[in-house]
Amino acid sequence: MKLFGCILLSTLLLRAAVFGAEFGDVLWEFQTGDAVTSSPTLDSQGNLYFGSIDGFLYSLDSDGNFRWKHDSSDWIESSPALNASETVVYVGSWSNRLLALDAASGSLIWDFTTSSLVFASPAVGLDGTIYFGSSDGFMYALNPDGTLKWEVDIGGELDSSPAIDINGNLYFGTTSGNVVALDLDGNELWSFEVPDEAGALLRDTGFTASPMLTSEGDLVIGCQNFFIYCLDTGDGSLTWKFETGAEVEGSCVEGMGRSVLVSGRDGFLYSFDWDGNLNWKTTVGENFYSTPCVDGLGRIYVGGLSSSEAPILSVVSSDGQLRWTTAVGSFIDSSPNLAPDGRLFVGSNDGKLYAMEGGDKLASLGWARFCAGPSGRSSLEGYQDTTGSSSQFLLQDLELATSVQERSIVSKISVFGGGPVNVSIEGLGSGLVAGEASTAPTVVLTGASGVISSNFNGAALPWIDNAIFGWLEPGEYQIEAIFDISVTQSSYIGITKQ
Repeated sequence: MKLFGCILLSTLLLRAAVFGAEFGDVLWEFQTGDAVTSSPTLDSQGNLYFGSIDGFLYSLDSDGNFRWKHDSSDWIESSPALNASETVVYVGSWSNRLLALDAASGSLIWDFTTSSLVFASPAVGLDGTIYFGSSDGFMYALNPDGTLKWEVDIGGELDSSPAIDINGNLYFGTTSGNVVALDLDGNELWSFEVPDEAGALLRDTGFTASPMLTSEGDLVIGCQNFFIYCLDTGDGSLTWKFETGAEVEGSCVEGMGRSVLVSGRDGFLYSFDWDGNLNWKTTVGENFYSTPCVDGLGRIYVGGLSSSEAPILSVVSSDGQLRWTTAVGSFIDSSPNLAPDGRLFVGSNDGKLYAMEGGDKLASLGWARFCAGPSGRSSLEGYQDTTGSSSQFLLQDLELATSVQERSIVSKISVFGGGPVNVSIEGLGSGLVAGEASTAPTVVLTGASGVISSNFNGAALPWIDNAIFGWLEPGEYQIEAIFDISVTQSSYIGITKQ
């Protein structure tokens, strides 16, 4: 279904259009003393929390200004987690401890010592319980005051971070090749052991990846034996599996259209539907631990190594098309994260945290990034899934809302209903003075959080083709087409609901 707006344009006046940084531009960078493999966590004010191999947990404001740092006395590869009030930040350290720090000052509130290093990232339940695994083989549950609630000897190292479902049950993988489910009191609900796979008998069967939970009650996790496994969280039975070309050590996340996304050592980014069917796979370069994240237009941000082994950050559209890459200082093990204003943050093994101009805020999905969705607490507790509901799409009050402002055409879009809508925005008809050099205006899509896309997906395409396409979540948007020449004939803006 296509809905079009038609405007008859007279000669348009010259107009100066000034926009901020271009998509992918580095806005700032912050240097630590060693590699940043920890994934950045953001609070609602835009403050950042991340660890470094130099042993410090850092906090910066959204502009990259230093707030504080705390010395854990050993490596921090764990990604921080915040409590619900964002007053306390939790992080694991190779000093065998989980630390609770004051989010405003970085001062130590308490720490809890295990028998070995803490590589995995903690998860926080709605009741404030902190769950984390240690390389000593125990899964721990701590009360908010740091006292032990329970501990369970799982065996083997626990590098996988736990995930919490809507009932508060806990799921995680082990390096000994099991996926384990525990209830709120630490009682085992079930355990799934990696089966002997044909052709994979000599491969490692451990899990370093963390599980993703779908709102339909399934758990998806990648394994070092090259397989992706989907399990029923009710009983741990196998729902589907898929063999990739190499180890999968990064975690799965949810993509638009009820899909599962993951990248691995074979250099591909994969998309599966929730029944395990392959939607597509795209080359993004070899990846170890970095987990993709997804923005509100369905674009996927992921780190990897290019064919020449140069470290890159790639952006892939929701249909699997590689849209943009940028070189970064060193290999990315950190998982990218997005701020509400669309800025992208990611750590690098060159010791820096980078802030880049992104496209949109994090998608409102259940598991849009490492350690879950917008709450950042590895939890679906209280999450209401709406992505499967029908949505409606309108070009709102087209003739009144569409206007000519010197050299630009402005239209309004209203998206409403139960979930995101896949759309494309395109130009139809010539509408341009014959003989002029350019036929492609800059097309800017703006939402409540600011500029979402500035002709990003089709920068080199003529206006007759798609200029912007992706997923729009319910809300109000504005499209502005800015021309560099005069227009004397009819011009059209076409919006397609995919």
